[in-house]
Amino acid sequence: MKIAMKIGLMTILLAAVVIAAPAQLQTKPKVDYGKITGTWALQVDAGGEYYYLTLELKVTEGKLEGGLSEQNGMFTNSPLSNVEFDGQTLKFDVKIPTPPDGSERLVKTEAKLVENKLEGLLTIPDLQMSVSITGTKK
Repeated sequence: MKIAMKIGLMTILLAAVVIAAPAQLQTKPKVDYGKITGTWALQVDAGGEYYYLTLELKVTEGKLEGGLSEQNGMFTNSPLSNVEFDGQTLKFDVKIPTPPDGSERLVKTEAKLVENKLEGLLTIPDLQMSVSITGTKK
């Protein structure tokens, strides 16, 4: 009889775990991409030398994606990768030509959305360099 009780108790515990698991495995709450999607005018301050970029963000099949262009045509619509937005912080990677030699390099960007403006850092790991970036929505 004791074995039957133990089996019954273990079955109840297992059922409780199975029922509770989906609640713990739920994905993060849906983020409203509306405040980040669209066209952004970005200004990069590289120690007094300024670069002007255009960031395009859209949602396709529930996923945030986009491209980055340089105002003078050095590069256009370079596709973003690893795009994330949690409702406050935008992160993305992009491969673009960079100073000092115009070689294509991975650029990582992280910016906070503060009062409808982006403020953050653009980092070029290969050059061990970070510069400030600001943006306004067009």
